[in-house]
Amino acid sequence: MMNLTLLIFIPLAAAVPVYFLRRYWTIAVFVSLGTTLALVGICSQVPLEEPAYLLGRELVLDDLSRFILIFLFSLASLMILYAWQLPQGWGFCPSLLATLGLLSGAMMIRTFLIAVILLEMAGLILVFMIHGRRPASVGAALGYIVPIVVAMPCLLLASWLMDAYPLQPDNLLLVRFTIIALSLGFGILLAVVPFHSWLPAVAAEAPAMTSASLICIFNLASLALLLSVLNSHLWLMSGVNSLSVLSMAGLLTAVVGGVLAFAQRQPGRLLAYAAISDLGFILVGLGTGSVTGVAGALAHAINRSLLVLLVAVSLGTLRIYLNKGSVSTLREALRRTPGSITGYVLGGLALGGFPLFNGFATRWLIYRSMAGSNPLYQWALLLAGAGVVVGYLRSLFMMLKPSPERGAEREPLLVTAITLSLAALCLLLGLAPGLLVEPLLNMVQGMTIIGGG
Repeated sequence: MMNLTLLIFIPLAAAVPVYFLRRYWTIAVFVSLGTTLALVGICSQVPLEEPAYLLGRELVLDDLSRFILIFLFSLASLMILYAWQLPQGWGFCPSLLATLGLLSGAMMIRTFLIAVILLEMAGLILVFMIHGRRPASVGAALGYIVPIVVAMPCLLLASWLMDAYPLQPDNLLLVRFTIIALSLGFGILLAVVPFHSWLPAVAAEAPAMTSASLICIFNLASLALLLSVLNSHLWLMSGVNSLSVLSMAGLLTAVVGGVLAFAQRQPGRLLAYAAISDLGFILVGLGTGSVTGVAGALAHAINRSLLVLLVAVSLGTLRIYLNKGSVSTLREALRRTPGSITGYVLGGLALGGFPLFNGFATRWLIYRSMAGSNPLYQWALLLAGAGVVVGYLRSLFMMLKPSPERGAEREPLLVTAITLSLAALCLLLGLAPGLLVEPLLNMVQGMTIIGGG
């Protein structure tokens, strides 16, 4: 029988030979790809709700954790295939594998203190991706490390306070301090406004797959851990309404992210602000505390990862083939990088909630879950999405400007296939959202967070 610990140790063990094989890139890529595909197979076969033990600590895999882990391993496989054609730096594959192992442990272990340590270790390992093939500025790396390091004591304090709660169940002040510590820690890790500035700085400097790994993999695992904490500690909802905190933080994040995306011209920063705005919708959905809202938030988190990967893959290709990151030079690449330009535009519009795409379908669920709330909130969210759409439409018009830059060759066929496949999947989930939403509705039915606010 397969053991849950395999999901932790296999990627950690594989990261070592992949690091030493980095000069033999094709071999390193296929070892990495084989590892992620093996993780998908193992995760789909291990028994649910059957605990395993690591150093005396319980590991458990439930329906939602399995769903998210399989999704993360699948995204990692696509990133590795992309990196095979367009290398993302010596540290990409080993860092990605080590991160997957640590995040698997963080999502399965039942001790929040150890989950926090594993999550922080995964976040620190990702710094090795930032420099890529061409060194990024030291400021970008430091701007990433400092918030990650600052978040750790906040979450460790929250862990200590949660352990103290059974001894003082009537201490409302303890509950409030726990909420504050969790809000600061997860707010920094998720780049919630006003702790968001590190993400655009990294996205502007780092390789495309580094931005995708941060937002699509690390961010999603952090969200899953936050939801697990709220679901397993219902007392966090008593006395202080944690769901209201989530909703207000989400509203602020969505609006500020949308406004900054509207004003942004640099494509890496535009992607980061669009992702930040989208995160706001997820937090608002979780804050409703309803089945529809929580399922919509989870579905939107999945869609957000797909869309960010689509835009990141497209932008990474365009950066390489134009040797520049400015969107004003993209028109000359239209003939040579048709898949990437298509993915960049469609992915950006879908991130803003443009109809027919998956971003709109799950946003609509969140709007529905807010029925009866202040209409100003719904209008603010609509305007936030409009800001992202306008930001990407501006990018499209800038693409149509003539440019003296010329691309050297056509994008690789595999990259075109990855990009167009992601775009087709996003369109499919927009036209048939039930494929994603219905399984998630079944998974959240029994959560204690439902109605907990």
